Formats: sequence, C-alpha cells, structure tokens
Amino acid sequence: MKIALPRGDRRTAVIAAVAVGALGVGAAIVGVGVSSASPRLADVGAWLWSSARGSVVHANGLSGQVDGRIDDVARPGRDLDVVQHGATVLLVDRAAGVVSRVEPSRLTVVRTRDFRAARIQIVVAGDAAYAVDPEGTVQRIDPATLGPVGAPVALPGPLGRAAADGGGTLWVPVPETGRVVPIRDGVKGTEVPVGAPGDPLALTVAGGLPVVVDARAARAVTIRADGTRTRFTLPDAVTAAGRGGVLSPATTEGSTVPILVPGRDGLLLLLDSASGQIAQTKLSQAVADPAALGVPQVLGTRAYIPDSGAGRLIVWDWAANGFAAPVQVTTRYGDLQVFVRDGLLWANDGAGDGAVVVDPEGRARRVRKDEPDVPGPTRTPWTEPTPSAGPTGDGASAPSDPTGSPPPRTGPLSAEPTRTRDAVPPEASPTPTRDGESSPQQSGAPGAVSVRSGPGRIDVAFSPSVGGEVRRYTLAVSPAGGEVTPAAVAGEGPFRFTVAGGDCAKEYTVVVVAQWKGGEARSAPSGAARPCVAPAAPANFQAKARNRGADLSWSAPENAGGADVTYSLSGAASKNGITGTSFGVEGLKNARKHEFTLKARNSAGEGQATASATADLAYPRHAYENAGNRQSDTPVRPGPGKDGEIGRIPKGRHRPLTVICQLKGASVAEAESGETSDVWNRIEWNGGVGYLSDTLMKTPRGAFPAAPLFQCDD
Repeated sequence: MKIALPRGDRRTAVIAAVAVGALGVGAAIVGVGVSSASPRLADVGAWLWSSARGSVVHANGLSGQVDGRIDDVARPGRDLDVVQHGATVLLVDRAAGVVSRVEPSRLTVVRTRDFRAARIQIVVAGDAAYAVDPEGTVQRIDPATLGPVGAPVALPGPLGRAAADGGGTLWVPVPETGRVVPIRDGVKGTEVPVGAPGDPLALTVAGGLPVVVDARAARAVTIRADGTRTRFTLPDAVTAAGRGGVLSPATTEGSTVPILVPGRDGLLLLLDSASGQIAQTKLSQAVADPAALGVPQVLGTRAYIPDSGAGRLIVWDWAANGFAAPVQVTTRYGDLQVFVRDGLLWANDGAGDGAVVVDPEGRARRVRKDEPDVPGPTRTPWTEPTPSAGPTGDGASAPSDPTGSPPPRTGPLSAEPTRTRDAVPPEASPTPTRDGESSPQQSGAPGAVSVRSGPGRIDVAFSPSVGGEVRRYTLAVSPAGGEVTPAAVAGEGPFRFTVAGGDCAKEYTVVVVAQWKGGEARSAPSGAARPCVAPAAPANFQAKARNRGADLSWSAPENAGGADVTYSLSGAASKNGITGTSFGVEGLKNARKHEFTLKARNSAGEGQATASATADLAYPRHAYENAGNRQSDTPVRPGPGKDGEIGRIPKGRHRPLTVICQLKGASVAEAESGETSDVWNRIEWNGGVGYLSDTLMKTPRGAFPAAPLFQCDD
C-alpha cells in the first residue's frame, strides 16, 4: 500500500465542534518573556487548552516548551476547543456557543461573540470562516470581527461535521439527503450525491480533497476539484458502525484517511484516497476495550488512536507492521484532544496539564502547560461577549449548561482537534491475552496481524509469538481460495505471507498459526480484505473515427490483477458496465471532434485515474473520376439538385475530383449508364464546393454513405 507522507499543507482547515450550554467568556493577558515587549511565539507551534486553569497556552512544536499563555479565558472546568489556522486563533466554548478571537502578537483576547447556537462548529477556510449550526444553517463570518458576512445558507439538518478543502471551499455533509454541499465565498454550490438519504456520512479532507465515508453502504467517495467522484469499496465490517458512523479526522495532511469502526474489534482502516488501497488491523490486539477509543490521526507511517481511559495514544506503525509503544499523554483519565498541525501531531489533556507533541519519526516531547518559568499573568477584568444572531437567524438563546459537562458524542459531529469518544474513567486494564498463552513454556499466539489489499493478492504481516520456541508459522485463509506464499514461515521470520489469486468479489480473513513442539497457537482472525485494489486507468485507450461513430479500444489497467473489471464511458457517449476492452459508439455528428473518458471499476471500487481519447470525425476526402459524360457536358450544381449551374466538365473529359462527403438530394436517372440514385457528392470546385450526382462519379457503391466516405453533416 502506498501511503502518502504528510506534506505540511498549511492550507488545510481546522474545525471545532461545540455543545449545549451557556457561559460568559472573558479574557486576561499574560506577558511572556519580557513583559513590556511583544511576545515571541514560535512559528511552528500550537495553542493548547487547559480547563483546570481556564487558560490557553502556546507551545513550541520543536522543543515542547511553552512560550505564551493567556489566563482566565474561561471559568475553570469549562471545555473549550482551539481553532487555529495560520494567524487566526479562535477559542470556542463547546457548551455555550461563544467564540473568542486571540491576537497572538499581543497575547490577548480581542473579540468575543455569542452565536447562541448549541454545538456550533467554527471552520476556517482560507481567508474566510464559517459558523455551522448542526441544526441546518451555515453562516460565513469575518474571522477578525466574528461578524456575519452575507446571508446564511439553509440546509436540511442535522448536519454532519464540516471541513474546508485545500482551495478554501467548505464542504458540509447533509445525511438527510445523502449529499455533501460545497460552499465557497458564502455561496452554496452544486450538491454532490455520496450516499442514500439517511446514511451516516463522515467527511475527511485528505490532501486537500474531500473524502466521504458512508458507513451504511461501506463505501468511500472522493470528490475531485472538477466535481467528479471516485468510489472505493470498504470492508463489509464497516456497516457495524451503525447510525453513529465511523470515526475519522476532519483533515489529514496527506492522502491517507484513518477510519476507526467502533466496536469490540476496534477495526482500523487506512484508506489511501489516491489509490484506493486499504491496510487494516484490529486494535483489540493491543487494548482491552477498543470500543472506548477515539478518533484516529495519521502522521508519517503511524496511526495514533486516543485511549482516554488510559490517558495515552495507541500507535500502529503500518510500515513496521506492528504496534509501537503507546505514547503516554497523562497519568489520569483524560478526554484527549488530538490533531496534526504543520507536520506535527499534538495530543492534549484539556482537563489537565498533560500534553505531548510527536514528530513524523514518532519521537514524542512532553509539553508542560503548567511551566513555572513562564511569567505570571497580568489580569484584566472579564468582558461580556457581544451577542449576535445565531447561525439559525432566529435569535434564540442556547440552552444553559450550569454543570459545564460536555455533551454526548453524536457520530460525525466530533470535533477537530478530535476528542476521544464516550470515554469512561479508567479501571484496572489487564493486558489482553491471546489463545495459546496458558504457560511460560508454550508459545503465545502471533499478534498484530494486519492485512493489505494488493492487485491480485492480499499481503499479510504479523508480529511473532512471545514465549516458547516456534518452529514455524502457517496461514489459514477463510473462505478457502488463493495460493499462500510461502507455505510456511520459519520461527525467526520474516513475518509475512502473500495470498495470491482468489475472487475480487469476496472478502477473506486470515489466521496465523504458530506451531511449536507442544502444539499450536492461533491468532485472532484478521480483518476482511479483498485480493484486489481499485483499478488504475485503462491503458492504450484509442478512438478510431468512422461515419457518425467511433470504435473505441483499450487494454486492461496494469493493476487489474486478473479481477473482473468493468468500464464506465463518459463524454461524447455514456455507458456503464462495459465488459471487454472495446466498444462501438453510434450517433455522432461528422465534421466534429468528440472527446471520451474511460474509467475502470471492480469490486474494490473505481480508479481515480481515467483515460481519454478523441475521435476526429473530419471528412476523409478522396479523389474519384467523373463519369457519364460521353454524350454531353456534365454540369456542376450549386446544391444536391438539378437546378442551377456553377461550372461544367466538357463532354468526353474525365478527371479526378476530390469528394468531401456524400448526402441525399434529388433523384437522378442517368441515361448513359441506366443508373438512378438520390446520392450526391460534395466536391472541391474552383476553390469552393460543388455537387455532382453519384450517377456521374466513379465512387464506391453499395451503401450510403459509401465507405470510406462520410455523410455530410453540415
């Protein structure tokens, strides 16, 4: 599986979801460094919330040191999200619907506004920002003043989590209609169908392009800049997510989308939205309660999954085909906020002082949000938020929430920075045991089994058994099918198998069996994978012109891998489900160019890449001699009829004439040859065109038009 590494794309928007309640938000200033000087915040860094102190701090991403703090932003215990995009830093009270803007150069809150909407989302898209009320309204706002810009956009609620693409367009899922809606410069664009009405939709902007996961249909749809869609088939197990849908981040810096299917297996998928390849593993191999895990993130070759019950991040390294050591964020239960910014991953315990920053190599640095060396605050009085009409425009106040407790998670409305999902206080967490770990002498079961779909194959990787002396590992495939290579792996590795062949329309699971002197130990079944990937572009696509049609031909994609592939044709002609590698198109207009686009599809989905070809139906001109003038001159007519004359061919003279095309006209009976025909030839004549009856030309016979000539269509 080709996994795209982060590109440091600073255009990617960061969003935050907020929840029910009401609270006045105030601000106070803290000097950092020399109190009389302007603060010097690191260019590579992030703002982190601390509800215990009601403060927000800025940390250097390269050192982990805190270099700025604003105290008394909210009463201790409140839950705020931090939305940061370039120089724009917004604090969003999840319960109250109150938004404040931070001026980083002055370490102060300069603007606060009450949007009067519970669970509001604030999304920054380029130079614009949006307030998304999940009840069904999207309002563009000025990120500096927080005031409305233009009229709100009304959509059927409840809305899914919105995100902005690399071009500054906001994408809003509308599950009720099964569509996503683009909004640019505050104006609604053409809705894009991605699922059936009512399907749970999870949106991730990956590498600047929207990717929507429909859990009910087990399908992912990528939307390209030109509006075209590419569909990928996900494992059937994705449907187990139910109405709540899957967990995925709002944005990723590369094309890889991590998808967590909530449930006892904790199935984690890594979808490469550029190629459609899927790698997967079960997090139940590493944690006792995968159902309590939060929204995954990716950085480098690792996926990071928040485990709030243990205050840590579970780390799966798909390049090393195994679980890396967990990253401990806090020693207490913590609702972890996890996000990627400028090529670094941040994990923050919003309710405590724990936080870490992780680089692409997996090295973690601890952030001390309570750093004592940061100068103490210079407080200013609290300011009341400026009330404004909420995104719904009805002026209704948000319901109060005196307890300050966060709301329950609502599927696709999870926030960015992402938070853990329905976490519970930690209890004793026993290490998961596997079959075959009953005694120190025997070998334990193989672990960290992962599968990855490839063209015509499934790649299997696993970690070795612990304890005992394994003689060899074998692989059991269900249902039976395909050829396993090698037949066995030695106890010292390498710990990989390949299952070649099989049916692309079927899903296969594998079990790794460790064989030792006293018996065997079997791993838990893997996730289900197909022995195929979404096909690449068809090769050698050509369009051969013929009269009023074209003969199209191509070769199967290079990564088809023997899978049954069908093709979808669009452009001058449309046709889905084409089998084989050729297709004839009828009904085209001559004297025009016709463009065709071809896309391949198999049971794994559609390829993003397409092939293009052009059929040029220009008239094929050919020279033929005139005929039938032994008795008289041959008149050249101005049109396909017997009237008028623009020239003559003298009696008895025969010469080649260039025929442009043929058409129907007046019927002519030629006495000399006894032939009757209503076919006329358009010929080149004295720098222009003229017309001769077919009875007066030595053109091919037998059809209209007579090949290789085309019919006149102009």
